[in-house]
Amino acid sequence: MDINVSGQFAFFFLCFTTVFPAILAVRLAAQQNRSKLVSGIITFILGFTLIGGWLYLGLLNLLSPRSTAQ
Repeated sequence: MDINVSGQFAFFFLCFTTVFPAILAVRLAAQQNRSKLVSGIITFILGFTLIGGWLYLGLLNLLSPRSTAQ
């Protein structure tokens, strides 16, 4: 049995595992008063492990928001 994986499928799969979780992490970090840049970069890099970006996004979602010190 031959599995044919096209380049277009690989592109969309890579976007699904890297770019989409990073965008969601940036939005969540903005709501939680966290660093948007750091959250986006960490999620993007972990996305290359195929599930790490989604796991980090879930962990970020479980953490409590940071309070603003005044």
